[in-house]
Amino acid sequence: MERFVRLIVAGGVVLVVALWLAALFERGSTLWIVGTALAVLGIGVLTAGIFSELEASVL
Repeated sequence: MERFVRLIVAGGVVLVVALWLAALFERGSTLWIVGTALAVLGIGVLTAGIFSELEASVL
């Protein structure tokens, strides 16, 4: 499997788990903060996976 596909899938899975954590727990609790941090990580991994396949001329 291509590296960018792994990054996109992993980022999506982390983002879904993070959003569930943020939705299920009270704002400011430890698990809510973990969910928020994981959401940022998931978005970063998704972005890295997408931008790794773009050609330099597009940027």
